[in-house]
Amino acid sequence: MGTIWTPQLNSYSGAKYLRLAQAAEDAINQRELLPNTKLPPQRRLADALGVTVGTVTRAYAVLEQRGYVYAKVGAGTFVRAEDSGFKNKQVNFATCQPPLTNQISVLSDAMNQLAKSPQRLTQLMAYHGEPLLEHQQIFSQWLHKRGIAQQAKQIVFTHGAQQGIFAVLNGLMQAGDTLLCEGNCYPGIHTAAAQLAINIEPITLNDEGLDLSELEEKIIAHKPKVLYITPNNQNPTCIQYSQSQRHTILALAKKYNVVILEDDVNYCLSNEWYSPMWSLEQDFDHNEEQRQIIYLSSLSKVFCGGLRQGFLLVPSHYALKIKQAIHSQCWMISPLNTELACRVIQNPEFMGQREQIIAQRQQLCIEMGQRLGLKQRWRGLNGWLQLTLPLKAHHVVTALAQQNLLVRNGDDFNNHQNYIRLSIGDAADNQLFAEQLAQIESCIKSLSQTTYSVV
Repeated sequence: MGTIWTPQLNSYSGAKYLRLAQAAEDAINQRELLPNTKLPPQRRLADALGVTVGTVTRAYAVLEQRGYVYAKVGAGTFVRAEDSGFKNKQVNFATCQPPLTNQISVLSDAMNQLAKSPQRLTQLMAYHGEPLLEHQQIFSQWLHKRGIAQQAKQIVFTHGAQQGIFAVLNGLMQAGDTLLCEGNCYPGIHTAAAQLAINIEPITLNDEGLDLSELEEKIIAHKPKVLYITPNNQNPTCIQYSQSQRHTILALAKKYNVVILEDDVNYCLSNEWYSPMWSLEQDFDHNEEQRQIIYLSSLSKVFCGGLRQGFLLVPSHYALKIKQAIHSQCWMISPLNTELACRVIQNPEFMGQREQIIAQRQQLCIEMGQRLGLKQRWRGLNGWLQLTLPLKAHHVVTALAQQNLLVRNGDDFNNHQNYIRLSIGDAADNQLFAEQLAQIESCIKSLSQTTYSVV
């Protein structure tokens, strides 16, 4: 028998499943629903509230994400015991990932729809050396809605953006060639280059992007084949390249015949995001055979990392070599994975409330940085904060780790100017996020008041 509990949802706002989840969360916090008690069976609660069973299923999934309940197969859903420690789990401010909102329900819907289509499943279970045209068309339509002009045939799918990076370098470069990249950048580019015995030359960053004089000097000196950049949201510094920067970089790439690998993986809020350099080149050069930008993105920072859906936009004259590089690693990209990704991006509830949550968390972080008097820059899921000497980044990283809070040291990105990076997506809910952000602020404030001495 389930608990007799029928909440009133009129005082809550938002989608029905979120209103139900919030009502249950309040009931648990107010001890109306006690630890270890069973929630009402989903069909019974759905009938009592006049909603669908799917609405209740989604609400229970949200509660499980937030750590308030747990499910027993065949037995039902139960309120988690207060001493379980789940809600006091380690919060990871070190790994860039989107907050969990409705991803479980959106992905569940996609999987349920696919499970009811045996003919489609049969098709997807076969070997497909080339991407399915319908998958390319769905992604093409989605990109057009985002203002990124392209043709479906230019889309090359990958298992995440890291494989996309490796495939481009493997396809277009040889051992001993030189790759230019940002001075402080995503470590995965270094890993890929080292595996392929490719030399890396870093370019100094400034507030507008790359040091353009240094960029041209190193192009002339090293004759690189590829330049790797993240113009919209540089990781870890959150720098966004200015429009004049983008025009100059594109002109230099044309002048010296350098391929630009434009990584647009890092999430931006809608008011932060600019049309990529890929689109700029479309306006600049109408002859596809002369285009030199390859665009890279994925669903990892937008939806979830576990889906492993990355994609490239590739001018036709580079496509064969990059596809051959992918086939040398895994022969084919799973059409099952891409099918799920297509169904996910077609769902009108795809983004849920993540945009609002990220904006709220950003603002809380900015206010914290202002109170601490820190130099800071925020964009999307990341913040880049410079600590004030004598306090050093490793002091803060170590002290917070002892409190079960993980943050990233700027040293991890080859930046030694006393920065830390905070990523704001991991906390299960905004209340927990605010509590743990307060812990970070308290730690920095406390350590700043401590005198460090070398003995």
